[in-house]
Amino acid sequence: MRALAALGLTIGVLVGLWVYVSGLVGLPPWVAVIIWAGFFAAGGKVGGFLKMGAASLSGVLWAWLAVTLAGLVGAWAGALPIAVAIAAFVMCVQAGWSPLSFIPGTFMGAACLFGTSIDVRSTVICIVVGLVLGFVSEWSAGLITGAGKAAESSDASVANA
Repeated sequence: MRALAALGLTIGVLVGLWVYVSGLVGLPPWVAVIIWAGFFAAGGKVGGFLKMGAASLSGVLWAWLAVTLAGLVGAWAGALPIAVAIAAFVMCVQAGWSPLSFIPGTFMGAACLFGTSIDVRSTVICIVVGLVLGFVSEWSAGLITGAGKAAESSDASVANA
């Protein structure tokens, strides 16, 4: 099986299962899917897992801090926009440190937190799920294509004998 077909198959099965399970446990399925996409955008494999994980979780932290600090100011309408602007600046500057270098992942994590109405618990759970699903989909697609290549080379060696 071709690599993209194997990846499509594994992602299709896993995303269907995730949407079903997330509905049962009351988690927003879209957060994990966004993080899953970020896993691939960050390069996949262990490196993409670590880059996307660190970046997206730091984005959650900065978004939470922005909302929390803005809330301390009170009802002033400019508090949240200023706090978010400062957080966005920090989210870019922190990319100078290699583990947090994937800026899109940081903004994905922050956006996911805002999209869940600042539900830190469900956002973090879904981030972890998205990372795991990304890794498992890539790994299982590799198994499928590797198994296909092994069968093809076995068939070729039998045909040549």
